[in-house]
Amino acid sequence: MLKRPPWWAWFSLMGLEIPSAAIAWAFAVSQSHLVVVSSPWLYQFLFVAVWCVNMLDRVLKVFRGGPSLYSDECLLFAKKHCFVISLLIVVAGVTGLWIMFFQLGVVIFQFALLPGICSLLFLYFSTNLGKKENPSPGFVLGSFFAAVSFATGAGIPAYFYGTMGGGWSGQLSTSTWYLVALVILSMFSRKRWNEEEEGGEQDSAARDMRSLVWMGVIVIYVVFCLAAAAREYTGDAWIYYGLAMAGVLMFVLDRLKRNMPPLMLYTLSWVALIFPLVLSGLLAQASS
Repeated sequence: MLKRPPWWAWFSLMGLEIPSAAIAWAFAVSQSHLVVVSSPWLYQFLFVAVWCVNMLDRVLKVFRGGPSLYSDECLLFAKKHCFVISLLIVVAGVTGLWIMFFQLGVVIFQFALLPGICSLLFLYFSTNLGKKENPSPGFVLGSFFAAVSFATGAGIPAYFYGTMGGGWSGQLSTSTWYLVALVILSMFSRKRWNEEEEGGEQDSAARDMRSLVWMGVIVIYVVFCLAAAAREYTGDAWIYYGLAMAGVLMFVLDRLKRNMPPLMLYTLSWVALIFPLVLSGLLAQASS
């Protein structure tokens, strides 16, 4: 498939899935809190920063090597085009710094500090997963820091222009933790899908049991989101509805995972996160 990738595959092969999800979350948070983002530079900075972290993670994994390099289409694509992708990361990094210093000002540092630190921690744990000593704790820690970095970074436009306040206490709001939980669930689901794909039909009973337990966890998450939306009397209710819809779509994808190739499943897992948040933001904008 990598010789002639279909049109939808470029969305993930070029690392556009995670930055697009970050923009969707930023749009949803801004609309739900009635924040008017007057400058497009914030969204551009957010997109560039998330893309750089995403692609830098792939390049570091390529240099590290490991069995996943030959079973993951995105990593295999990064290996074949490592020089071009590395050059694009440098260009994008310089562009991000230019936006930060000459368009946004130094005030952006107080909002970008927490996601920046978590991104560095994520890259550290992610690039050490290839070691044989206890890879599971590394994956758990990497997933946690990746989720916190994504959730807090995606809310930067709302924090920057809104009244949510600066500092880590404002960035780590209740809805942010719900998004952190959703991203962690997504990462663990994709890991489990990859393991099932590589494991074939071996130990089908244990695999089915793990799948059943994991589906129960997603159902519990959706119930908590709906309960939080019912208790919320401010604009945050739309956020929880969007997160609940994303959880439902993840559940549907898990049921359909055997009917689609791994790369399509990976791409749709991020689409499942993007679409509900954009929809919730549009509904919040219409209701206001």
